[in-house]
Amino acid sequence: MRLVVDLTSMARWLGPPVGLVRVQRRYTAAAAVFKTSEVAFTVFDPIDRVLRQVSPQIAAEIIAGDISCDMHFYPDPARIKVRFYDHWPNWARQLLMVIIKPRRILITEIGAFTRHNPDSSLLALLERIENRLMKPNERRLVARDDGSRVRVVPLRTVAGNEYKPASGDHLLLMNNDWSHTDIEVISRECRLEGAKLIVLLNDIIPIQFPDWYKPHDVKRFTDYVVLAIRLADRFILTSKRVTADVEEYAAELGSHLPELEHIPLGCDTVRKSKASASLPDGLETGRYILFVSTIEPRKNHSLLMDVWRRLVLDGTVTHSGIKLVFVGRGGWLVEGILAKLHSHPDYGKSLIHLDNVDDATLSILYRNNAFCVYPSLYEGYGLPPVEALAYGKALIASTGGAIAEVVGPYGLCLDPLDVDGWENAMRQWITSPEVRSSWEAKAGEFIARSWEQAGRETLEAVLAPFPDEA
Repeated sequence: MRLVVDLTSMARWLGPPVGLVRVQRRYTAAAAVFKTSEVAFTVFDPIDRVLRQVSPQIAAEIIAGDISCDMHFYPDPARIKVRFYDHWPNWARQLLMVIIKPRRILITEIGAFTRHNPDSSLLALLERIENRLMKPNERRLVARDDGSRVRVVPLRTVAGNEYKPASGDHLLLMNNDWSHTDIEVISRECRLEGAKLIVLLNDIIPIQFPDWYKPHDVKRFTDYVVLAIRLADRFILTSKRVTADVEEYAAELGSHLPELEHIPLGCDTVRKSKASASLPDGLETGRYILFVSTIEPRKNHSLLMDVWRRLVLDGTVTHSGIKLVFVGRGGWLVEGILAKLHSHPDYGKSLIHLDNVDDATLSILYRNNAFCVYPSLYEGYGLPPVEALAYGKALIASTGGAIAEVVGPYGLCLDPLDVDGWENAMRQWITSPEVRSSWEAKAGEFIARSWEQAGRETLEAVLAPFPDEA
């Protein structure tokens, strides 16, 4: 039996990893050292519409975030967005890309050359050229906290020969592969050869709450989930809430679900980094409240902004000298939230937003805050609140989705729509440290579930034999 893990989403990622990418990297790292079976890695080629092999060395670089594959030149795997030139022969489309996107082409070619020739005397010159070619945001995304940089490379750098499924293979697709692969093509190849397809599904929130996402992403995600329900041999689900959501959705469709396995995620008790860090300017130990999350409507930053304004107006913030810190990059439909944030009377004063934060800085932010908050409207799991508890921090979280399930009795959980409740709780925790201390004591009793354990259990569930293989 062989474990095959698809790396497509990770290979495309650039910048500090959000929760889904962090999960993929942790589980793929566990697969790389898995001893129970042979392990192979793949990426999806949207041109030939096949999975391609990835060497162990390239896989290690993808897992570590050392390289990122620029896929802007390639057709949409799900065929939701089809450009007129996507149907052209490959040579003609590549020629067009050289004409209309020469800057991105040059960046990827420099990345490929420097990766293959790390000792070249041209390296310094090429990096200066690369810096000139990149836009400021791109330079920020490739910069790493230890001073190194991510290499942006073309698909040919990471993709090898076509992967041919074989009987006994168990192929794992994870998380946001819904936007980067074609599950119908992959499933067909697996079934032809007697291989099994296993899908790790974090949630189905875009189906449940489509207003939080762009319409074409909702369609893409829905199509993927409907196909996965019909084509996958097994689902790995991360919480009881998600399991119930998937069962309810399948019942609405009148579809028979594949085999279900419930495996909770792990968490980072200590974020590791090659570089030391200090608190960002303007923050003092014990004098700020921390909210770690992608910036998007579902995460409910709006509630905290409203609560914070009330706490400023009644003098709570001024008397305590405390600040509220949002940490996270922009996500789905973020324009309205950012507009409200940037126009907030307290923005840049007692309300701070930190974007593109590296692991070293995030670790010190977790260690030195007064307490953490997490008001998300709905989660399939919720890594940041679990990480806050793992750091021993008092936590006010919401009851949205699976959050109360994973937080348990160790944090205070409130209705994510109860503005008054959040205001009263945050005021009390700011002005009465002894109340907060009792919740810190509860957080100290929280036993963090390691990524090693979660990864091992997940991979064992992926490889568990089916009745026809027993």
